[in-house]
Amino acid sequence: MQLKETSIKLKALIPLNLPTQLSFIEPMATSMGFNGVGFQPTTLPLSFAKYQNWIANDFHGEMLYLKNHLPKKENLKQINPQINSILSLTHPYRILTNDNTPVFSSLKIALYAQDKDYHDWLKKKLELLITELQKQFPNEFFFPATDIFPILERDFAYQNRQGWIGKNSCLIKQNSGSLFLIGNILSSLSLPVSESAPIHDFCGKCTKCIDACPTQAITTERTLDAKKCISYWTIEAKQIAPKELRPQFTDHFFGCDICQTVCPWNGKVLQTLHNEKPIPESTENLIAELKFILTASPEELKRKTKETALSRSKAFGLKRNALIIIGNLKIKELKTEVISLKETAALTELVTWTLAELT
Repeated sequence: MQLKETSIKLKALIPLNLPTQLSFIEPMATSMGFNGVGFQPTTLPLSFAKYQNWIANDFHGEMLYLKNHLPKKENLKQINPQINSILSLTHPYRILTNDNTPVFSSLKIALYAQDKDYHDWLKKKLELLITELQKQFPNEFFFPATDIFPILERDFAYQNRQGWIGKNSCLIKQNSGSLFLIGNILSSLSLPVSESAPIHDFCGKCTKCIDACPTQAITTERTLDAKKCISYWTIEAKQIAPKELRPQFTDHFFGCDICQTVCPWNGKVLQTLHNEKPIPESTENLIAELKFILTASPEELKRKTKETALSRSKAFGLKRNALIIIGNLKIKELKTEVISLKETAALTELVTWTLAELT
């Protein structure tokens, strides 16, 4: 893997405030495409009580693992007793700088998922940093962690001065918006608590993210009800969304960026993206891709989505999402393919709904 990678040409505005013995991390991380880094002791997450309340209100939906992870998220030593500190790193979505073509070029897919699965390449970058850290601190413990680990990573990134928590619950940077990923390195290093104040909340009176959400999933400032979220129903959920929510999904196939794309802090980044990306392909290509999804075998879909985030939805999820789009967009050309799925028990109700939308 090459260490250098093109990154968004924006001047960093957030001081890194790293201990002297860790100063080498900043230039190395920057050369690898990261656009922020901070290090501090692991403490009780500032938002832990709020997170407990979020779980108690059943805002996590079917994602029971989030509830099961509560003890570990409260105290990272539950993961490994050697953990004393956490390094938070932020990395822009690679689709913003790479010329990658999504697996399905005509379907509306969340920006982060229009690339290879970030859990793989982001972890490899963290491992490269750990190699250097291990050279400097051969007797210390280091471990790479993406968001599959039970860490309230946005909370720690906030404590590490990597941004503020927006009203849509995303971490937002003053210089690069919220279109980035968070990687973590857990460490046995003992570090002093930073005396720097957290980044100021620059959301102000703006409510664009709340107002733009078609399903009203952002219930209050910085609180998201997953059971109403398009991303949840098209990625995480194993069931089919309620009938009353389906029309609001419009043509979203996998994930949703609405609450981020309307955010003023993402304006410059999105302008660069829109200037460089080609015009969406024709309706014929959209129909062809939906037809493939409806008629493909699980094995074919697995091969098609290999090494991408779309593989998480498996055949059922991809066909489910395609049916909702077909119903919402009234794509009558695919009526025969829709009918062919009527005998699939898990999809029977949705097929009936889709056919009703096509009449």
